[in-house]
Amino acid sequence: MSQADLPASGEMSPAVAGQLVALNQAFYARLAEPFARSRQAPQPGFARLRTYLARPGPALLDVGCGEGRLGRYLWAQQAISAYAGLDFSAALLDQARATVAGQFWRRDLTRPGCLDDLGPFGAIACLSTLQHVPGRGNRQRLVAEMAAHLLPGGLLLLANWQFLDSPRQRRKVADWAAIGLAADDVEPGDYLLTWQRGGFGLRYVCLLDLATTEGLVIPAGLQLVDHYRSDGREGDLNLYSIWRAANG
Repeated sequence: MSQADLPASGEMSPAVAGQLVALNQAFYARLAEPFARSRQAPQPGFARLRTYLARPGPALLDVGCGEGRLGRYLWAQQAISAYAGLDFSAALLDQARATVAGQFWRRDLTRPGCLDDLGPFGAIACLSTLQHVPGRGNRQRLVAEMAAHLLPGGLLLLANWQFLDSPRQRRKVADWAAIGLAADDVEPGDYLLTWQRGGFGLRYVCLLDLATTEGLVIPAGLQLVDHYRSDGREGDLNLYSIWRAANG
C-alpha cells in the first residue's frame, strides 16, 4: 500500500487501521500473562491523579482497564465509589475481575458506539490506551464519546507513553516492514514497537504529546486542569493530563 491509498484527509485507510487493531489484539491474546505480570504495582503517577478525585469518590469508568491495576489502587485509597472497566482483551479482563470489585465489559474501543449503554460517570480514565487506537479520526471519536459520558463537571483522566524521550525505549522501535507496511501507510507519530518480556511481540503505538492530546480533547468541549510527567525508571515516561467537563 502507498500514500496514494490513504484517504484524501491524510488519515490512514480503514484497511491499515484494521490491520493494526488485529496486531494489537493478537499481541494481548498471546502475551496477556507476562504483560499483566509487569503491571502489578501501581504507577507512581497514580498518586497525583488520585488527588483530583474529590471525596466522596466518584463512580469511575476505566477505558482500556487491562488487568485492573488502576481500579485496585483507587479502591485501596478509597478514592472511588464504584468502578467499571472496559477492554478488548478477554484474558486481561479475566484477571481484572479476579482482583477488582466492579463491572466489566469487553468492548472494541476502535469502533463507534463502544461506550453505548454506559454511564454517565463522575470520572473516566483512559490510561495508556488512546495510544493504541489507530487513526486520528478514531481517537477523536473515542475522546468525544468519553466526554459525552461524563457528568457535568466530571473529569477525564488521560496518560500516554512518551517513549521517544527515552533512549532505552527508542531501541524498541521496529521497521514497519516487519508487518508488511511502510511509513507512508500510517500517520505521523505512529510507531511499531517490540516487546521482549516473557515472549516476543509487536505492538502499534501512537506518540501523543501534550499538543496532540489538546487537539483531540479541546474539540470535545473539555478544559485542561493540569498535566504532568511521571513513571518509569526515568520518572517521566508517561504524560498525564486531567480534563474537566463543563458544569452544565
